[in-house]
Formats: sequence, structure tokens, C-alpha cells
Amino acid sequence: MESVHEPTPGGAASPEGGEAATAPGPRPERVRWGRERGPGAPGDRLAPRLGPSGPELAEFHNPIPLLERRDGEVGASAHLPTLDLPLDEVDFVAIDCETTGHFPHRMVELGAARFRLDSSTDGHHPRLLLESLVHTTDHINPYARRVHGISRSMLTGAPPPHRVALTYHRFARGAVPIEHSADAFDTRLVAKALDRPPPRIHLDTSRMAGFLFGLRDTIGLERLCERLEVTHRQPHFALADAEATADCFVELVKIGRREHGWRTLGDLLAVGMPPEPRPVEPPKSRPRMEGEAAPAGRRRRHRGGRRRRPSAPTPEGGS
Repeated sequence: MESVHEPTPGGAASPEGGEAATAPGPRPERVRWGRERGPGAPGDRLAPRLGPSGPELAEFHNPIPLLERRDGEVGASAHLPTLDLPLDEVDFVAIDCETTGHFPHRMVELGAARFRLDSSTDGHHPRLLLESLVHTTDHINPYARRVHGISRSMLTGAPPPHRVALTYHRFARGAVPIEHSADAFDTRLVAKALDRPPPRIHLDTSRMAGFLFGLRDTIGLERLCERLEVTHRQPHFALADAEATADCFVELVKIGRREHGWRTLGDLLAVGMPPEPRPVEPPKSRPRMEGEAAPAGRRRRHRGGRRRRPSAPTPEGGS
């Protein structure tokens, strides 16, 4: 009776010397947790991630032709408004940045929405929107990567920080910056990328909300959107956070006008402007008096392994 030889596992040849019945498959790719691919080369064009909320707003999203005017302005004066200017005549720009999540913080995305209070209430003139990913070679904190969903491989072809910050600077000329940050984190981050001081005046929606609602703790942007019934289309996307900040600002101004009589820019700055950063100076050592002993310092820790204990003396005649 003729015997039948079944192919061996893994595609090995039969004992009769025949060819393998099946070829070995490709080895599965090894999963490396906690690591991310490095970014490729930076680009020179804005790299949006979210885009406008509808096709009718596409012409107002990343309005590069307006930014490339000879005067560099976007339909407004380059001079900051005065404190007695009515609110309906002030240009505002809401800004939000996503970062690497650890010190020193680096931008990985910037979003901004420029608007006026009168145009945002009647809806005749859509807001101007600006957004772009930002190229960086720094490591992105894994927790921050889970929150905003940006990995370094997504930053290939995105413009460098100075290019994005310069575009935003031209986009926001003549407007008052608004952000949801009690210490003006986003505006100072952009100013650092431009190597210039932060804007002289800016507003914080968390401070305005704390004043109007009597809050003791800082309220988050998502909680503020729920309280004011503002739609937040995509949390932790820079452009969506900037749009939500602008919508919350509009609602807060409505409440302030009705309950506190806000009419001018100075009324907003009185309750919503973050304080100036305090310079941190190293402590100065007091000169020692004659005959005074030096203060006891902290013992220095030795690194590099355990200290070896002195070996016991060998007895005489021992080998």
C-alpha cells in the first residue's frame, strides 16, 4: 500500500525530496510600547489637522492670501485698541496650543479664531480660522500623546515653530488675545517661539468665569462649555479649543453686559487679564561675619554603586 507523506509544519520539504508545500509566512512586526517614530523633515506650509466645520467656511480657514498682503494685516489696524474703546469695535483672537507635555514645553499644534462680538452674534461675517501642526524633534509625553492624539510621525512636513508663530503674529495683529489659561500659557509660548515679549494685554476666560460665577477653583474648558451650553466639536484639537474659547467668551460677555454693565475693553481687562509673571531670582547668600562658622550643608550623595567595605585583615600565614 502506497504511503502518503503530509507536509511538515512550517513548509519543510517531504522526506522524498519534494518541494515545500507551503512557503513560510512573514514574521509579525514587533510591537514596541512607549516608543514613537521620529518626525521627517519640516515643511514651509501650514499643516491643518481638523479643518473648517463646513465647506462654506473653507475660504475663511487658513486665509493665507489675507496674511500675505503687503501690510501684513487682516482687515484691521495693527495698533492695539485703547481701554475706552467699545466692545463691538474691538477685534479679538482666541488661541490654543497643544504641546509636548513636559518641560520645556514645545508646540505641536496651534489654533486661532479671529472675530468681533457683533459679527459673532449676528452671523453675517464668519470668523477667520488659523490652524497648523508644528514640527518638533522633542519627545512627546505619552500621556499628552493620548490626550491630543499627536505623535511625532504626524509632524512630518509641518512648519517649524518660528514659522507658525510668525504666521499667527501676522494673523492676530491689532487684536486682543483670548485664551483659557490663568497664566497666559499659550500667548507666552508663542512669544517664546518668536523671541519677543508677550502681548501687553490679553484676556483669560477662566478668570472671567470665576468672577461672574463666584468660583474659587479654575474651571476647565469642557466644564465651562457645559455650563454655558456651548458646543465643543472636538476637544483637545487646537482649532476646536480656540473656537470653544471664543464661543465661551461671547457668552461670558453677554452675562457681564447684563449683570455688570460691561461696555468697554477696560471693563474686561479689570476682571479677565492674567497678572504679569513674577521674575524668579536666586536667593542671595548673607555675608558671614568675622569668626562665624560656615553653615552646615547637605551631604553629597555618592553615585556609581555601593561603597566597598574595608576587607578584614588576613591572618598571618594565611594564603
